Amino acid sequence: MPVPRVVLQEYLSLLNDAMLTEDPQTREVRLLRAWGVLRYILAGPMNCEHCKTPVRLAIPVTSERISGETVVFACLCTNCTFQELDVAHRIIMQAGGLRVEYSHQDRAS
Repeated sequence: MPVPRVVLQEYLSLLNDAMLTEDPQTREVRLLRAWGVLRYILAGPMNCEHCKTPVRLAIPVTSERISGETVVFACLCTNCTFQELDVAHRIIMQAGGLRVEYSHQDRAS
């Protein structure tokens, strides 16, 4: 299946933006998004584990819930990620050495 040109351009743009970013946190976010786009290019969309919506940027999410439970998701859509952050102490989005964390307090901002 040929890759749509716009998706390939998005991937290359995210890589370029990440390399030009001085802030380490922003660079990690952009590289993680680029990894998600590459995963989409190679395997196609995945479905959100909560709502089954097709997700283009499928990035694994680990939720450390306020209850003490830890839940790992292979893929969540944006809406379900925000809903998960409502019940989590923090969520971790990670692929290889790329790691971005969001805390429950980030949800309020």
